[in-house]
Amino acid sequence: MLIFKLMYLIKGYVVIRLKNANCEKIMNLLRKKGINIWDVEKGENEIKFKISYDDYKKHSDIIAQIKMEPVKKKGFALKLNKIKVRKGFVAGLLSLTICIYLLTSLIWNVEVIGTNQATAIKIIDFLDENDIKVPVTQGSLEIKGIETLLYKNFDNFKFVEVYVEGSNLIIFVKEKTKETAQIKSHEPSSIVSRKNAIINKVIAKSGQPVVKEGDVVYEGQTLVMGIVKNKNSDEFVMVPSEGTIYAKTYYNFELKEEKLKDVEVATDMSESVYYLKINGKSIKIIGDKDAYKNYNYRENSIDVPFISNLTHINIIKGVYYEEIVKAIEIDENTAKNKMKVSMYDDLLKMCDKDSKILKSSLNFSEDDNYYYLRAQIEVIEDIGEKVKIYPMTEINEETNEE
Repeated sequence: MLIFKLMYLIKGYVVIRLKNANCEKIMNLLRKKGINIWDVEKGENEIKFKISYDDYKKHSDIIAQIKMEPVKKKGFALKLNKIKVRKGFVAGLLSLTICIYLLTSLIWNVEVIGTNQATAIKIIDFLDENDIKVPVTQGSLEIKGIETLLYKNFDNFKFVEVYVEGSNLIIFVKEKTKETAQIKSHEPSSIVSRKNAIINKVIAKSGQPVVKEGDVVYEGQTLVMGIVKNKNSDEFVMVPSEGTIYAKTYYNFELKEEKLKDVEVATDMSESVYYLKINGKSIKIIGDKDAYKNYNYRENSIDVPFISNLTHINIIKGVYYEEIVKAIEIDENTAKNKMKVSMYDDLLKMCDKDSKILKSSLNFSEDDNYYYLRAQIEVIEDIGEKVKIYPMTEINEETNEE
């Protein structure tokens, strides 16, 4: 019985209501005509039963003559017939399916990650020159071939990975870092000055000191020479220099701070604008850009279910919050503290972490518009920097080769 009902659920059936005193006689007549009847429900003045949709169409004249009332029609075949009638709907559904297939099977955008904008543009231009242009089908792309092509033509790439994500071709690159030449402990070297200074103390563990306390030295000047006289002969030998050279350095600063500063203050006004973002490009659909003269702009992305996951198409909601400019007076103590903090931040960038401040000379002044700070900071720090030295024979050989 279950298979019988399932079969007619697919082929279609009609629920019939019959209001007649001779219900049983009519049902017997239908059975004699070969019409299958099932799920008979008897009421006080009526009776309901089901017949197949094919029998309903075949014996429509008898059903009309008996005045049987069709209550409902069900079944997959009936739904399919309705879709066939709605040709426009079917055509639209087919078009939508084709569009989704095209959007999901094509690469529409190339995105380069892990490098600067200039290198990213070079990579995209290079792919265009090698006939790798968007839009392109995913099946026609050779991922390993693109990786090999980039490796061969960009010597500064340490790592390249290419993969497809939705409708984007993602190229992740990592560039080689330039390694600074490190001087090994056994290589001959000298110590030179990194900046202009006054020598305070020289601690030389190896090498020949050429400066003493109180000497004024300049950037690049040799402090400890990596050439010493051999104890057992009159010859000179090259050695690695080791030591610490403390010196006084002086840093001068000139800073100023406005007495009246324009500050942007938010109001209660705001305006929204909506964009359709396709392949990284935003198209405005609702609202006005730059709704206010001064504003703070914020935005967030709204994902469209199913479509955003497949095509990376999003709706961007941006909000412009109005701001007005107010002139605020800066008091003297606030300005002084701000300039001092800024000065010491700059000083930390110029000195080593082990440096010590010996003396600070701070001079504050002001005029109608600005507060001023002129300062000189005396610092004691290690100014030595090791540089590699080469025997004269190696230099002569390199010169001859050139």
